[in-house]
Amino acid sequence: MNLLMPVTILWAIITLAFMVAMIYRASLSNHETDQLFLNETTPSSVHQENDEVVRRLNSLAPICKSLGGVTILLTLLTGGMWIVHTLPNN
Repeated sequence: MNLLMPVTILWAIITLAFMVAMIYRASLSNHETDQLFLNETTPSSVHQENDEVVRRLNSLAPICKSLGGVTILLTLLTGGMWIVHTLPNN
């Protein structure tokens, strides 16, 4: 039984999810303010918006790390299975 195709499809799905999560993270980080000067004239909505962006980025970090780790493991697994599958044919 050839398991290379289902593992490759799983790898493609997980890698696509990882790429989408990283693009979303980059989009969120564009809205984050690196320096926020706190004074009386700065509206509180600016502070709340920046805090919301930081909260979303912090909650997205473990998802990105785990998807990245699974992508790496599946890449190694798929590569190893491909080598084992093609090596006896030569």
